[in-house]
Amino acid sequence: MGCLSSLLAGCEPPTPQRAATTPAARVAPPPAARVAVPKDAIQGDFDGDGTPEYVWLVPPAIDSTGEDCVGSCVSYLTSSNPRLRPYALKQSIGGDLTKFTGLGPGRRDYLGILPQWFTSCWASYYVLTYQAGGWGEAVPAFSTHCNQWEDGVVPIAPDSAHPGHVIIRYSEFSNDSILVKAKSVPLR
Repeated sequence: MGCLSSLLAGCEPPTPQRAATTPAARVAPPPAARVAVPKDAIQGDFDGDGTPEYVWLVPPAIDSTGEDCVGSCVSYLTSSNPRLRPYALKQSIGGDLTKFTGLGPGRRDYLGILPQWFTSCWASYYVLTYQAGGWGEAVPAFSTHCNQWEDGVVPIAPDSAHPGHVIIRYSEFSNDSILVKAKSVPLR
């Protein structure tokens, strides 16, 4: 403060002060647009960062006959976490999602997808994992038949006899019968 009385009172003019050197104020980015999470979404920690997110499939539009897609028949795996890139599931008009915990090392969850199609009981089963570059197959897709699902057969489980491997249960047509077989495969 300067002197309010006259200079005769022995006051010196105020010393100019420098502005405080503080870092520039950081402006927070606007919050990401919130997406409505569907009721059938699956919650899990798919990227292994310790924070759970939701994932769900967005099916393609179906034409008025109910027998074809409007455009390509691709469903998109979508997440509540905008950092998780969508995954295009070709030849799919929807699907059933299953979370698998404990298939591999770490806290990452894996995602099983049984695609839906217009006809046929046969379908490839996909088990996905999320890595830095995006979604990828944790094991190669394997053949399943609706009998397997109706009987409640678990499609994939850890292989305790072989670390780093899982046991997949797949369907195979043999001698006029559909059989469910199992084998150990490495987890990617």
